[in-house]
Amino acid sequence: MTAAWLLWALLAAPPPPAAPPPPALPPAVPLDIQADRLELDQTTGKVRFSGGVQARQGTLVLRCAVLEARYQDGEVVSLEATGGVTVDQGDLHAEAETARYHRQTDQLELTGAPRVVRGKDTMAGQRIVFWPGQGRLLVEQARGRIEAPRLELPIPPTRRP
Repeated sequence: MTAAWLLWALLAAPPPPAAPPPPALPPAVPLDIQADRLELDQTTGKVRFSGGVQARQGTLVLRCAVLEARYQDGEVVSLEATGGVTVDQGDLHAEAETARYHRQTDQLELTGAPRVVRGKDTMAGQRIVFWPGQGRLLVEQARGRIEAPRLELPIPPTRRP
């Protein structure tokens, strides 16, 4: 009787809770792009825009000489912008010679005299790496100027002999 009751309890028990659904992706925002030339190679999944490239998506504007995108299964895998790269969004301005974005790692890397300006704050370095989804930033050989409260060190009183 005990074994039958245990079997019935296992069969009648509610199923374990399902894993929560993944968060919904934000709605797609159109990308408006202008360039002097477009080259597409469907066999390699590579698209190359060159000459006066300007890409605009929402409030973000990217300008560069050459923008290459690599696709896999209809999805952008990576982007590389070269030649006088500038990115503007609101009060944020970034510039570098090269900008690379890798979707799998959600990493944006700026090289070639990279500099980022937001309001009165300026940061430059040898290499600047952003992880937008994580809110992380790495600046190698960092130098810059940021708004900060006044720092004062306490000065000990002078002793008289």
